[in-house]
Amino acid sequence: MCGIFAYINYHERQTVREIFNVLLDGLQRVEYRGYDSAGLCIDGRDADQPPVLIRSVGNIAQLRKLVFSDETVSLVDLDASFDVHVGIAHTRWATHGMPSVKNCHPQASNDQGFVVVHNGIMTNFMPVKQMLLERGYHFSSDTDTEVIAVLLEYLHTQEPKLSLVELATRITSILEGAYALLVKSMFFPNELIACRKSSPLMVGFRRGGPSGAVANGDALPLTELYFASDANSFIAHTREVIFLENGDIAHFHDGALALYATSNTTAGLNNSVAVATPVSRAPQIIDATPEGLSKDGYEHFMLKEIYEQPESVTRTMRGRINFLKGDVNFDGMDASILAALSRAHCLMLISCGTSYHSCLAVRPIFEELLRNLSVVVENAPYFMDRQPRVHRDDVCVFVSQSGETADTIMALQHSKAAGATLIGVTNVPGSTVSRQTDYAISLNAGVEVGVASTKAYTSQIVLLTLLALLMSQTTNSSWNDKDTTGNIRGNTEENKKEVEEGKEENNQYVQKRRAEIISGLTALPAAISQCLKFVSDAVISIAEEWHDASTILVIGRGYDYPTALESALKVKEVSYVFTEGIHSGELKHGPLALVDANSRVIAFCAHDRHFELSKSAIQQVKARGGRVVAVTTQKDAEVENATTLCVEVPKVVDCLQGVVNVVPLQLLAYYLAVRRGHNVDCPRNLAKSVTVQ
Repeated sequence: MCGIFAYINYHERQTVREIFNVLLDGLQRVEYRGYDSAGLCIDGRDADQPPVLIRSVGNIAQLRKLVFSDETVSLVDLDASFDVHVGIAHTRWATHGMPSVKNCHPQASNDQGFVVVHNGIMTNFMPVKQMLLERGYHFSSDTDTEVIAVLLEYLHTQEPKLSLVELATRITSILEGAYALLVKSMFFPNELIACRKSSPLMVGFRRGGPSGAVANGDALPLTELYFASDANSFIAHTREVIFLENGDIAHFHDGALALYATSNTTAGLNNSVAVATPVSRAPQIIDATPEGLSKDGYEHFMLKEIYEQPESVTRTMRGRINFLKGDVNFDGMDASILAALSRAHCLMLISCGTSYHSCLAVRPIFEELLRNLSVVVENAPYFMDRQPRVHRDDVCVFVSQSGETADTIMALQHSKAAGATLIGVTNVPGSTVSRQTDYAISLNAGVEVGVASTKAYTSQIVLLTLLALLMSQTTNSSWNDKDTTGNIRGNTEENKKEVEEGKEENNQYVQKRRAEIISGLTALPAAISQCLKFVSDAVISIAEEWHDASTILVIGRGYDYPTALESALKVKEVSYVFTEGIHSGELKHGPLALVDANSRVIAFCAHDRHFELSKSAIQQVKARGGRVVAVTTQKDAEVENATTLCVEVPKVVDCLQGVVNVVPLQLLAYYLAVRRGHNVDCPRNLAKSVTVQ
């Protein structure tokens, strides 16, 4: 969602023009997160002048134009230089207040003495705002962020001798909600405060950065620092980073970075007594490159990422599966995690959005290979609504492309408190999910920039399939030792033979099924490549014919029910066409009432054990006059007669067919959006990383 960025140059002289460009470039590199407005703040011409705020509704290109306009040049000298300077910037995704210049960040206090950029939601901003109004302060925006800036002014006025760290400690004890924020103040020149609570924030640094932990009081030879909610903001400058933890306050002053930990409790307006304790955080080297953000000749990132899928699923598998031996291994997975997987009675897959669909897609694989395991797929927000009981012997897998999804992190914390074993699956090493789980697995899919996830989805299915294969490598663990009444099998001499025969039969099935799945994984990259090569023209023609559609239904069953859900999500995300994914067996239970001669329907009809039922669903739609496009693995005369068009895709093992079948629908979503004139990579109202609830 919103993007925070700050750039500090310390005894590294930079012109105003250069500072502007670093700030703008940093914002531009997080455009993919989604935003509706942007702004930045630098120092005024003289030390006693208020800071200069430049804000704009729209994209970074519009902000850049404003920054170098005559209006701005009248306020600053682009060729003037600073030996030390703190600049802050922000991309905003509206939560409090409509997109407008007055609601853009940075937000300033009444006296312009404090300037704040902020990600997240301050849930108690109304009582704080009311308190400040009663004391004579005024507000120019509808944002909760301005309340933070004015609150700082109020606290500073009440106790002028408080340091910037002490002021930050006070406000963190008052603020409720999830947030990451930066504070710049003309009363504390060349200082910067960063505060984090349940929203990502990190510090990158270069030229003389530390080789060990960064602690309070260390006089570190830092010459350039980058504070950001996303490492992509500064990856072109440095890969060395410190991730702030929950409750952390970071303070830059006089060339040194000091870190403090505060309590997670909130004292409120009348009892602001939180204490900041100096702490150390070890720097890390992040595995990312700026080249990953290039379109490489494609018109949009989304199209590039669709076409990258043969390689991205290959990277997900690389080094993790021995296709000859049929063994799966994850680097760094120690004996304790393997033991937890072996003894688990329940596996919970917890996620949101596209990641939730990938979990639905792999649930049958776990159920097939691990018959003594209860497999539960949870939508993270609904999981937290219910807050179900989690047991110590459960294994909870949290799937999030960004690793920063707020609802998923809340579910993680709930499960952690119960003592369950936690596994994270993300595409961003070093993300919150990666750091807070007992074991983190990276998708290795490469940077995904398009807001609508494509290659991360298919890589998630592949990686979770590898996890199922790993768990089933000891096939005896796949046998259910209880009968249908819950009694232990084999507890008498009479049925021991039956138990052993059952185990052997089950083991043979599991071994055969594992071999089929591994063979399917081997063929998968080539199948995706072939699909991309042969379906593109057909999909473009469908997009042209359907560009004026107001509603699309996507139906599927078996392994293609999650594919239908994900396909519908992709189409609605980028084309803004209302699209619903439906289990084809549910048609007669209500959705069929929507079908008439104007209906557009996509039907998945793979040649699997559900083929006849899938054909029947197509016939039901045709009988009501609906126009059907079928995605099938083998053309069939009956299906062709009942449809407007059959899109044939390569056939792979049934449980991985959805990875191939989703590709034409990813392309359809893309080409519909392009035909309708929409911003494919940054669809309206959406964000790549949903960091607030």
